[in-house]
Amino acid sequence: MLRVLQRGDRHDPKDLTVGLRFEGAPEAMVPGEAIKNLVHRVVREQEHAAAAIEALALAICAQAIERHPAIGLARVDVAEQPWSRLDVGGKAQGQAFTPSSGERRIASVASNGTRVSVTAGLDNLVLLRTSGFVPTIRGKASEEPHTDGLQRLFIATLAARWSYTTGEIAFAPTRAGVRQAIVESFAWHKGPAIRATLEAVAEVVLASYHEISQVTLTLEERPYRPVDLLELSVHSDTLFVAHDEPVGTVEITVERA
Repeated sequence: MLRVLQRGDRHDPKDLTVGLRFEGAPEAMVPGEAIKNLVHRVVREQEHAAAAIEALALAICAQAIERHPAIGLARVDVAEQPWSRLDVGGKAQGQAFTPSSGERRIASVASNGTRVSVTAGLDNLVLLRTSGFVPTIRGKASEEPHTDGLQRLFIATLAARWSYTTGEIAFAPTRAGVRQAIVESFAWHKGPAIRATLEAVAEVVLASYHEISQVTLTLEERPYRPVDLLELSVHSDTLFVAHDEPVGTVEITVERA
């Protein structure tokens, strides 16, 4: 669904995909139309319309359990597609937009009416480094030191999930801070392999945000390889091309002690 928040001449689009799953006895089954109406009602409420998607998921989950007490466990998943304002003549337009990227914000809330768990994250964050990583060879990191001077191109798509210890925090600034920690750690950390960088990212997030109990990072490498290594001068710009080969995936989960 797409909600447009209007503040005079300034509009803010809220592009959401909402999924719900319920567990319970057969009589707890809720008609799909009732679920859609419930979600639309919550999203249209002004207090929730501009809220962070974590807060929105909490509100939907709470109302689902309140209105349908036969539900034993409810889970609400919300994904948000960000939009960026078009820049025309050096000025950001108030009512014209373009998708900011393929990156999406993710939130998931589960509740049985007594206990609540909140997980946030992001999908499809594309990252590029032109040096500082050891390329993988047949699924393993090469242990050979690289002295040929060639750039080591690394392009990957990152997904991140982190779990909160409470549902009463400032979700929007925490999300922005976690994303910044991920980007900065990826940019500056140099390790023997990408796994070391992912571990460093998770450690920075846990050290910076004590409300987060666990971080899971999943990275899929896009295979770009140098063209004709023997013909390239190590002192010139290096040309890379995409290869149709299996994508390497690294996933780590780090929990707070």
